[in-house]
Amino acid sequence: MMAPIRWLLAVAATLATAIPAIAADTPTHSSENLEFFEKKVRPLLVANCFNCHSADNKAAGGLRVDDRNGLLRGGGRGPAVVPGKPEESAILKAIRKTDPKLQMPPDSTLTDEEIGILTQWIENGAAWPAVKLSDDQSAWNADYEQLRGWHWAWQPLAGASSPAVQNTNWPRDEIDKFLLAKLEAKQLAPVADAERIDLLRRLTFDLTGLPPTPEEIQAFVADSSPQAVETVVDRLLASQAFGERWGRHWLDVARYGESTGSARNLPYPHAWRYRDWVIQAFNADLPYNRFIQQQVAGDLLPAETPKQRDSQLIATGFLALGVKDVNQRFKERFIMDNVDEQIDTLSRSVLALTVSCARCHNHKFDPIPATDYYALAGIFTSTDLCGGLRNKMGGGGLDYYDTSLLLLLSDETKASPPEELAEKVAAAEQAVAEAKAEFEALRGIPEGMAKGPNGRPKQQMARQKLNRKQAELTALTDPAARGIAAHGVRDAAKVADTELRVRGEAEKLGPVVPRGFLTVIKVPEVPGINPAQSGRLELAQWLTSEHNVLTQRVIVNRVWQHLHGVGLVSTVDNFGTTGAEPTHPELLDYLSREFVNDGWSIKKLVRRIVLTRSYQLSSNATPQHLEADPENRLVWRHAPRRLEAEEIRDAMLASAGALNPQAYPESPAKQLQVIEM
Repeated sequence: MMAPIRWLLAVAATLATAIPAIAADTPTHSSENLEFFEKKVRPLLVANCFNCHSADNKAAGGLRVDDRNGLLRGGGRGPAVVPGKPEESAILKAIRKTDPKLQMPPDSTLTDEEIGILTQWIENGAAWPAVKLSDDQSAWNADYEQLRGWHWAWQPLAGASSPAVQNTNWPRDEIDKFLLAKLEAKQLAPVADAERIDLLRRLTFDLTGLPPTPEEIQAFVADSSPQAVETVVDRLLASQAFGERWGRHWLDVARYGESTGSARNLPYPHAWRYRDWVIQAFNADLPYNRFIQQQVAGDLLPAETPKQRDSQLIATGFLALGVKDVNQRFKERFIMDNVDEQIDTLSRSVLALTVSCARCHNHKFDPIPATDYYALAGIFTSTDLCGGLRNKMGGGGLDYYDTSLLLLLSDETKASPPEELAEKVAAAEQAVAEAKAEFEALRGIPEGMAKGPNGRPKQQMARQKLNRKQAELTALTDPAARGIAAHGVRDAAKVADTELRVRGEAEKLGPVVPRGFLTVIKVPEVPGINPAQSGRLELAQWLTSEHNVLTQRVIVNRVWQHLHGVGLVSTVDNFGTTGAEPTHPELLDYLSREFVNDGWSIKKLVRRIVLTRSYQLSSNATPQHLEADPENRLVWRHAPRRLEAEEIRDAMLASAGALNPQAYPESPAKQLQVIEM
């Protein structure tokens, strides 16, 4: 095994060869076209466009002309350049000044020769030179192959059976044998079993986040049957509170929040649907492989009913929520920052790898080259992030919301009957027409500036009335406004591989990288990416393959952590070379294998662990044990833990008889959005 210090020294030495799996820049631009751009096109853009549409200013209209992707994505009017199609390129319409609403530059006019140069450039494919890669992106780390075969986390599962132990009367499960064997090797014995009331309290808090009721305590103390503990465990696993407690564990990993955070904190009014989906998934014991598949590619999975389709769309909220810097003025940076956030969340939560470290350079410690990062990035740049928000530098309230960036559901339970809805819509349309006529009659005339009864100008009052009537019409006609929508993802209209970004900067385009998966783990049976789709479906299959040992080890370790206070691998979000090694690697692999054999069932895994003798030990300590293993890494007792804030709050409410067990309907975030409107 390579010592950590040796690895740290080795990563500094790189082999300067071309990166494998990088495709040539597409489309391929001839040297003549690139020279034409540099000599004739770029000077035109610099002289006439950069003052208002570049990284050095506000990028008026959301348009960047100092990078190719900025031109291709365009601003508020759509793509500014469509390679090979001058007639569809908005930039040519603007400089020709044939549209009175779209005339650029505003204070001058390009000559026919200059317009011809830009037209020829677009006809020839809009050539743009690629930026030179940085040294630590263009070099292949010489130790990656060795590291793939060395580090424990991405090796196949060990098939060893449970070890033999001296005290054969103590274990109740194979899990106990793995733990006892390590203790006996250190000449330590487990402490005594926990008192019954202590065990009931432990089980109830761990499985539901709530304290046992007086009636539950009395029933458990009075039950002297050998199945008493199993009866309690099965009751807790079947309770609604189990999904609420264990769903919260996943929501923490999935960085769930009902607002964007960052510089401008905007509500996610439909986030509660994903919250409820997670809770229902845990209560229904949705197999973990399907749990992940639906969150990554639910929109691409087959659905037998509209209800199932809606559920799978809602599941993709996993990729849509999280921090969004909606004040980011540049669209390309906004997109790539969101892609990075998706990659980081997915890789840490499911694989316990820090893949985002490879955004700017090859990973310094794990065998994750920058090409792997951009292979994943291509999947997400081919995916529409439907968080209902767009980027805008400065603005207020609903300026940031875009209902076209939401997933519409088929649930029509909140809609009025067709006849009644049609009447309401007709009345609302009439009200809008009348309000608009009233506003137009007052706009721009002295009477419009005269003060009304509330002291405000009549024109302003009429405008506010029109806004209200338009909002009422939207609430009737827009499914998103009626609440029949969800945050999630869908395949983009255009799916394609993406370019490697030099030093991680969104506008500095390097070679195109084919879409794909991490090369650190080989999963042979997963098909290649369908070129007509984003690749999320194949990514979901790769993540949940029986050959992807990381996915299995990571979730088993998370469950162990929630029940024992610390994971078999203490760094639950980092299984890379800078993370901790497992204290019981054979046990981790045994549980991972059994987890898959049990149908990827979280409830079965939880049940098995809590019924072991090791889980049911007392939390008492002795000087001998503390001296030999002060951190209890050998599990000679049940590690005591502090109650979490939610548990303390709920326990106080429950003790006072004031806890409302009913789920909160929808979300306060929905009301916050209405207030801002």
